[in-house]
Amino acid sequence: MQQPADTPAPPSEDAVTELMNAWWTATQAMKRHVAPMLEREHGLEFKDFIALSAIESGATYPGVVCSRLTMTPSTVSRLLDDLVRGGLLVRRLDDTDSRRVHLSLTPAGDTVLAATRQTMHAVLHRGLNGLPETQLQTFTQILRRMGETFNQSGTQSAAPPAEPTPPTSAPQKEYP
Repeated sequence: MQQPADTPAPPSEDAVTELMNAWWTATQAMKRHVAPMLEREHGLEFKDFIALSAIESGATYPGVVCSRLTMTPSTVSRLLDDLVRGGLLVRRLDDTDSRRVHLSLTPAGDTVLAATRQTMHAVLHRGLNGLPETQLQTFTQILRRMGETFNQSGTQSAAPPAEPTPPTSAPQKEYP
């Protein structure tokens, strides 16, 4: 079956494997080098940085933080507890609905978030050095699309391959 001319062909298995290997290498390097740097220089874990960024950008209720970070309520609750204990975040009853808890950064939270963001930008600038802006925008769009696709699929199984896979001719095991 041939695809319409305006439909791009799906990526090859080799291309997907290369992507997975590159992705693994990048995430492992971030874990080994960037995460300890954030802890050492700012006293934050990467997830703390992401949570503070989400709150700063409008995720001012725990449920919204759960949604943005795609974390469970219990995980976000522990994360928020740690940020409150660290003096970076304040929980208050919402002025318009006392059943809801409103989150806001403290001045110390604002300061550490700004400093951590500078560190993250410096690290990413080093990693992206020489990459044209258009390629960075394309890469960002691809990552967004992948995230949206994965979030939409949720617990659904992966789509079947476009082309039928021929059966293998592996010998069948015989059982007594």
